[in-house]
Amino acid sequence: MIEVTVAIAAASRAVTLIKKGLSLGKDTQELSSQFAQFFDAKDRIDTAKAAAENAPLGKKVFAAQSVEAYALEVALAEHKAKDLEKQLRELFVYSGQADVYSSMMRARQQERQRRLQVARKMAEQKRLMLDLVLIGTIFITVVGIVGFSIYSIM
Repeated sequence: MIEVTVAIAAASRAVTLIKKGLSLGKDTQELSSQFAQFFDAKDRIDTAKAAAENAPLGKKVFAAQSVEAYALEVALAEHKAKDLEKQLRELFVYSGQADVYSSMMRARQQERQRRLQVARKMAEQKRLMLDLVLIGTIFITVVGIVGFSIYSIM
C-alpha cells in the first residue's frame, strides 16, 4: 500500500537529517521536528499493521492486493523502521546522550501502548461493522432472490 511506502521513506529521510544534524553538533532539542517525523512515520506503519491484522472479510475477498501481500509489505516496513530506530539509538549513545534517549523511550513506550490499543480497537470495530454489512447484504440478496423465485413460481 502506498501509505506504508511513504511512511518508511519519511522515516529514512528523518534519520538521515538527524545524522547530519548530530554530526554538525546540533543538540537533540534542535532536531526535535526530525524525531517527530520519524516517530510519526513509525506510528503510521504500526497503524497499517493493526489494519492488516484486522482486515474485514470484504477486503480479504475483493481487494486488488491480497491481504498476504499487504501484510508482507507492512512487515518489511516494520523491519526497516526497527533498523532505523536502532541507528537512532546508536547515534544517541555515541554522542553521549544515552540518558536522553532512555528517557524519550520510556515516555514513548507508554504513549505508544495507549495508541496501539486504541488503533487495534478501532480496527476491530471497523472489521466487525464491515463484516456485518457484507453478511447483511448477502442475506438480503439471498432472501430477495428466493422470494422472487417463489413469487414467479406461483
